[in-house]
Amino acid sequence: MRKINEMVKREMKNMREERRFERATKAVKRPKNLLEAMESVVEVIEDSKMDEEIIATLRPCTSYITKLLGITPVQAIFLSIFIDKSEDTRIRPSELASFIGVRTVRMHRYIDEINALIEKGYIKCSSRHDDQTYRVLPQALKAIRNNKAVELIVETIEDTQEFFDWFKKMAREKSNNEIDYDSFMEQTFEKLEMIKDSVFVRGLKRHNLGQWDTMLFIYLAHLYVENNDNDVRFGDIENLYDDEEIPGHIKRRLRGHDGDLFEEGLIENANEDGMAKSNSFKLTEGAKQTLLSELAIENIGKSEVGLLRHEQLAKKSLIYNAKEEGLIKELSSILSEKRFAQVQTRLNESGMRSGFCCIFYGAPGTGKTETVYQLAKQTGRNIMQVDVDKIKSCWVGESEKNIKILFERYRNICKNSEKAPILLFNEADAVLGVRMEGAARAVDKMENSIQNIILQEMEKLEGIMIATTNLTSNLDKAFERRFLYKVQFEKPTVESRAKIWKVMMPGLKKSQALRIAGKFDLSGGEIENVVRRHTVQTILTGDEVIDVAAIEENCRLERLSNTNFNRIGF
Repeated sequence: MRKINEMVKREMKNMREERRFERATKAVKRPKNLLEAMESVVEVIEDSKMDEEIIATLRPCTSYITKLLGITPVQAIFLSIFIDKSEDTRIRPSELASFIGVRTVRMHRYIDEINALIEKGYIKCSSRHDDQTYRVLPQALKAIRNNKAVELIVETIEDTQEFFDWFKKMAREKSNNEIDYDSFMEQTFEKLEMIKDSVFVRGLKRHNLGQWDTMLFIYLAHLYVENNDNDVRFGDIENLYDDEEIPGHIKRRLRGHDGDLFEEGLIENANEDGMAKSNSFKLTEGAKQTLLSELAIENIGKSEVGLLRHEQLAKKSLIYNAKEEGLIKELSSILSEKRFAQVQTRLNESGMRSGFCCIFYGAPGTGKTETVYQLAKQTGRNIMQVDVDKIKSCWVGESEKNIKILFERYRNICKNSEKAPILLFNEADAVLGVRMEGAARAVDKMENSIQNIILQEMEKLEGIMIATTNLTSNLDKAFERRFLYKVQFEKPTVESRAKIWKVMMPGLKKSQALRIAGKFDLSGGEIENVVRRHTVQTILTGDEVIDVAAIEENCRLERLSNTNFNRIGF
């Protein structure tokens, strides 16, 4: 009986394979473009176990792909599978194996073919510990859609600033484990050779550092250039190395204040309250001035690295309710350069705090953040925008350090700028909430510490701080007292909504704008969404005529729950 069952199973298996082969033979035809060829490949190769006879049926498609892209037939098959799975940014070898119907161990046979696709610029590999994944590169998708091969362009570097721009991009790839340390170092030295006559490279050569020390110094310099980081810890350096593991000899020398980087006066221990911190490092002032002089950041405050510049902000006409409009006009006047200097002088003479702290609160989409941008635009002030998520750290003490560094950097920028920038805490609920009494959990203690530091910094602030929030019920009273201007952004009235509609869609008649405004109590942000969607639709249809019915339908679609509109007069 067992033998009969086994015979039946074998026969069924043979029949399935014959049917699969028959389907493959019928499915494959001469393709018209790459996407069509790859679609056929994917359809046939699934569960094929990479059977040679089935692969042979794919020759019309694989030949088309290989001829156009200059790759092998096997590479053509795997590239087709990768393109089919391109929405996944973490494609595992086990998924590829499962797709073609083989065990994962067999994928080792094809590793050279897959590596060739990496070298040709079609996919990227990320390897963290034993977890290896792949993703399709955007330029590869674009090229294949256009029926072309990827063009590998050698990026040339002409000066030190371009080198650090390139290094930032590569450091991000290294952080994602898409390149290994050796490859990162090799490419770094190739780029340094391109700017061998720069002050930066000539200075590095004078110190005669080894390759490991050179890479570590450049990485520390990158953290300083990008983040004004003068307090680099081991956790900040880990991303430079494979598996995020700092080599023992590097760690020992840093802890022991030993090695060429210290002896050559390029790095030193950071300090706090006059005490050196053995596990924290920074570039020396000498290194900044001699090696990074081409970047004009010997005084990082003056360079205002990372600020949102007022010239880059788009000018927008914002519509407010009457009460809001009066307060915003007053703020715009006060924050002008001449008037603000007068206000600060008068406050100082009166023995009061000269810092200017404001809070904008109200429902989402009512224009709080955009108002900050427009105030900056009108008064010629840059914006230092705070990313609250980046401030908070899971490590004890790190969040407090981050918030201190933030305000210290803001002070330095204010000292070295003609106009103090606006320090913007956007969506500040997470750091301005009510402090926990008798906090026992570490996370609650951390929250309290952050809030206490912000309160202390607001007391001695000499610039301009604006916080925006959707919620005020959870605002700590201590913060409330420290905000000089408190501006509530209410949902726009019917008249204000009509004005917003007219500003965003000038082609609307006044009566049409009033009708839509009365029918749908949308915020300014929601109205902008509707207008953008309507604009996209007119581009697709080519019909520029304003269709009020279509606009109203878009209004209904704007909210997930579209039953909450106030219907006024209809």
